[in-house]
Amino acid sequence: MIVNLVDFRMNLAEAVAAPRIHHQWKPDVLRVEQGLSPDTLALLRARGHDVRVGASSGSANSILRSGGLLAGAADPRQRDTLAEEY
Repeated sequence: MIVNLVDFRMNLAEAVAAPRIHHQWKPDVLRVEQGLSPDTLALLRARGHDVRVGASSGSANSILRSGGLLAGAADPRQRDTLAEEY
């Protein structure tokens, strides 16, 4: 989510909702959520990644402090959550 906020200049809600990618050393598998483009998946596989598209990577209800304001974003992966801005 931080990469999406900083590098791709998404707002907090976009960054929280974007498909997530997870890799850990063992097993050597790249787990991705639904929503990445077929082209992206093909490029990852071409680089040698064992890509597995599957279930959600958890929930990340988030708060961002910027310019003296607090912005909230509810993760759409979790039902019945809300966020407000102050």
